[in-house]
Amino acid sequence: MIHYIVGKNLGHLNPCVANISKFKEISNEDVKIFAFSHTHEWLKSNLTHTEIHDSVRFRKGADQLLNADLLIHDWRDEVKETKNQRKGQGPIIGGIYHSDMSVSDGDTDRTKKFKEQIRAVSQRSTDIFFHINLTQPKEIPELTTLYVPIPIIARDITLHPEQVKLRLGIPADEPFILVQMGGGVGKFRYRYMDEWYEKINQLKATYRIVVAGQLGGADFLFNSKIVQAPLFENGRELVNAADLVISKPGMGILMDCISTGTPLLALPADTKEREVKNMMLKELTGDDSCVAEHDMPLPELEARIKQMISQKQYYEAAFSKVPHHGADIVAQSMKMLSGKSLVDLPDIYEQILKLTPFQVK
Repeated sequence: MIHYIVGKNLGHLNPCVANISKFKEISNEDVKIFAFSHTHEWLKSNLTHTEIHDSVRFRKGADQLLNADLLIHDWRDEVKETKNQRKGQGPIIGGIYHSDMSVSDGDTDRTKKFKEQIRAVSQRSTDIFFHINLTQPKEIPELTTLYVPIPIIARDITLHPEQVKLRLGIPADEPFILVQMGGGVGKFRYRYMDEWYEKINQLKATYRIVVAGQLGGADFLFNSKIVQAPLFENGRELVNAADLVISKPGMGILMDCISTGTPLLALPADTKEREVKNMMLKELTGDDSCVAEHDMPLPELEARIKQMISQKQYYEAAFSKVPHHGADIVAQSMKMLSGKSLVDLPDIYEQILKLTPFQVK
């Protein structure tokens, strides 16, 4: 049995589904997911034959979590409480996360602080750290945990754009802009959500606008021309059908846009974590215009939308350089690590490194 602990928002939930789906293609071993209760219904719609349980207290529930052949988390610093309770040589604890960790002179103080935080979490909460990268890491961080750089994680697409549009109730040949504000749940809800919803509500663009569904729903009164989408089981299919995505910064939407070649206009960051995501997007595209300014007036927003849609091939070319088979690597690694001990880990690590296109030496 593998225990998989997952965070509360879609940027973590979708990779969890991708990883477990790929794992089930190559293994008959059971996986038990520990997740926040508001995510259970959505997880069950995607993983129909997987056990899903409420998250536990990491110190008090350590015995329950450690009663497994492998423990994977994406991305819970609190696992350090469980790791400290572990006795003996197992199970191995693996962690998965997505962010640039290379500190540069151009970083703000808060981005440097965030990158240092990710390094700290990886060391105290994992034995082996699967680090999602867009391209070859600029530097290999010196960590006390084993470091595996992997490509972005993308779910398989099963719906054609025409099928997506049918579900949205719009003509198959009509292009649309997707507005996506994340899960919208808890303290990590995008701070500028209502401000940008208001701007979107006033747009005079000729394109149809579709607002993506959220785990917690969207409490906003949109004009009658805007389509409010249901919460898709696989949001990547919605992204794939769009001509442009306007979204709060996040690795989930960044991975979906990159893997489908869909232009992304990222909104201003409201946290140090989201600031790093916008930096990653700008570096990949080589163009600052893919990130909206906080005080952008409506006419400029409309002009930016037209510009980015007209440059779709430019973004497709930039995004096409990024491999997106990270789920396959995680799934194969889970199979290799399950049932093994810390004594076995160094040898398995060398085999896992052969799976990734990125170099660590």
